[in-house]
Amino acid sequence: MKTITSRYCLRIVTFVSILLAVIFTATGCVQKVPNTVDIPVGDDLTTKIVEGRISSPYGGDIPISILKGTYTKDFSATVKVTGVEDTRTIRTEITSPTKLGSQDPKHITVIFYLCQPLSPIANKLFDGSIVYIGNKYPKILVGQSYDVVGVLQPGWQDYPYVYVPSALEFKQALAETAADTSNKQMLMTAARSFAEQALAAGNHHLTAEPVITVSSKQVQSGKMAVIMYIHTMDAMNSGDPDSQPIIVGELQYLRDHGTELSAAARKAVEDDISKWRNTIGSAMNTPTETSYLIKVVGDVDLAGNIDASSLQVYADEGPPRGNAWVLATQYFKNMRSARVTVAQAYASAASIAAAAKAP
Repeated sequence: MKTITSRYCLRIVTFVSILLAVIFTATGCVQKVPNTVDIPVGDDLTTKIVEGRISSPYGGDIPISILKGTYTKDFSATVKVTGVEDTRTIRTEITSPTKLGSQDPKHITVIFYLCQPLSPIANKLFDGSIVYIGNKYPKILVGQSYDVVGVLQPGWQDYPYVYVPSALEFKQALAETAADTSNKQMLMTAARSFAEQALAAGNHHLTAEPVITVSSKQVQSGKMAVIMYIHTMDAMNSGDPDSQPIIVGELQYLRDHGTELSAAARKAVEDDISKWRNTIGSAMNTPTETSYLIKVVGDVDLAGNIDASSLQVYADEGPPRGNAWVLATQYFKNMRSARVTVAQAYASAASIAAAAKAP
């Protein structure tokens, strides 16, 4: 009899336990603790330098400048995270109207290197999503958007490579308003127009879409001031190198004084002309990178919309950067004035001839 009673009581206890478990689960009383997953640990800046990989697969000395605190943040964009490769590397897609290279402005893959790493342990939620965490970083999830500021690696190939100096430069993105979208497009248009005019003033042209990033934005007393970096890949306008003022002037000098020059003096001028022909030919056929720092200023209404008719663009003529702003029109004029004239080339040839000595 005792055995039967004991079994009966055990069945009741078991049933009640199962019932309570079901009730607790249904009402959310059971605490859900997420699982954790290990994240591969990425190389730090010191390791990159020691191993000879100074910055990225593309070379440069950005890690050294970051360690010394001498870097300049020249990249800013809203991005959507598409993958986390390790504690230092995040793959993203730009969602703001930043222009980089020849890729679609709204679907550009950018790789971020985090100078301040994420935790090597992440949380895996019950729906399978992974939450990446780190000291002072927001919770990072694939598919979510973030505002990121960093240092763009010069000479990047395939995908832009950006260094993020600290967690403070990686923030949860705020919802974008209609005014934000309109303003960004207006600013990008102004920046691209500046790049085209600046290159034209120097007898160059774009060979790819410019890299345009916002460095800072300030709004005060109905005025907005936006500082932007522009990186271009450009080449000299094509044509006969001998039509360039530097060569025209030196050739003219030879025609005027060639018969009275010594062989050594004549050869020195001819060698300089040959050097300039090679330099100009290379500039026409091999794109190079040029960087500009501009400030766009305009009136804004209470809703934050920029008045397009009030826009003014200034260019920095530093060094140091950010301390010598001039109107873009004056900047272009200064660039044209800085180009060598025929008269200057003629005088240069005379100086070269005078300096040459017979062997």
